[in-house]
Amino acid sequence: MNFFMRQTARNIVRHRKKSILHILIGVMTVLILDVYAGNMDSTKRQLADLPNVLEVTGRISTLNGSQREGMTIREDRVMGVRESAYVKDPVFTVRLKFGFGAFTVEEYKENLNHYGLGMNAPEGVSGMKREEITWLDGVDESILETAEKVCILDADLLEKKGLHLGDEVMLTIFYYRYAIEGSEVFIEPLITDTCKVVGSMQIGEYKGNWVPPEVILPLDYMREAYHSQGIAFYADSGSFTVKDPFQLNALKAQMHDEVKFLSVITRAKHRTDGNALTIMDEAFIRSAQTLSRNLALLRGMLPFLAAIVIFIGYLCSYLSLQSRREEYALLRSLGTGRRRSFFLLFGETALVEAFACILGSLLAAVFLRPAAGVLALSGAAFFLAFLAGAAMAILLLHRLSVMELLTKRD
Repeated sequence: MNFFMRQTARNIVRHRKKSILHILIGVMTVLILDVYAGNMDSTKRQLADLPNVLEVTGRISTLNGSQREGMTIREDRVMGVRESAYVKDPVFTVRLKFGFGAFTVEEYKENLNHYGLGMNAPEGVSGMKREEITWLDGVDESILETAEKVCILDADLLEKKGLHLGDEVMLTIFYYRYAIEGSEVFIEPLITDTCKVVGSMQIGEYKGNWVPPEVILPLDYMREAYHSQGIAFYADSGSFTVKDPFQLNALKAQMHDEVKFLSVITRAKHRTDGNALTIMDEAFIRSAQTLSRNLALLRGMLPFLAAIVIFIGYLCSYLSLQSRREEYALLRSLGTGRRRSFFLLFGETALVEAFACILGSLLAAVFLRPAAGVLALSGAAFFLAFLAGAAMAILLLHRLSVMELLTKRD
């Protein structure tokens, strides 16, 4: 083994010009492979991260798509969206009108003068930021996902009424009923109940089309209130974010087949029934298709790149060995077997290309800065493919007649 290593090192030094040329060719090849592997890795990561960059959202509307608020979204559709495994962050609202204290329907003119919303997430108020809600200690926005008798009041209204966080307040709540056809809206009594004030809100930039809400109540509490009065529950707006946009087809199939949503038909007659669903996925699909095509193209180039590196290894070794055929013949005539002579020449190439691989990877790390895994993968691919070509060239040398080479030399 020591003889093998010494002889290999001696041959590299003796043929240093060819060794340097091999190193330069190897470094250039490694850098090209690093660029290729880096592009492939970057494309893979972009495709994997696409759902975080481009969110896909769904929005419920009327069948003709003209209305996204003030609708009647059936309870089974609301629950179908909320319970879907393909959906995250569903937001549903129901419009309310309320007054403080208990009063009869006949007394509504003097008392029913505030507007509110039932909802399951702060995003139900368009333009309101979560930090614009001040919560009672130990309470956060997750309470809106419960059916607890709690409320969030507008900060100015809270001060006007002399209330504080933690106080209990009696509210008489009316709900909105929309005519299925036409534009009639009815405000009808729902419930009188006592709720605990767990938050105050101060909306900085309201972006909704309706009156800014002065109270927020949990959606499920409102559902139970409807049920307790024998009234069918309807949400008036709904939206959500797709959990995994790569499962869009499964989501659309579920929403169509199980939840019974329809696609928007712009020429449909106007009705307030919220039975159409629009998935805003155009940008995501377009970007995903582009990245997938790029990735497929890069993967399709892989066999050709492997073949090119193998050919480079073969050509470099073949041209280098042409001037060393006599040296090989002398080596064989001194009793060195084919196997030993093969590994002597192969080891020489392996050492040179290992140095080229390390040098090329270091340069790539400094100037290209790919991931460590990319460097390792491209370096290993180069080393194996180049040596495969070199092995072919050395094996071809074995086919030559030793006696013929020695005779020609004489």
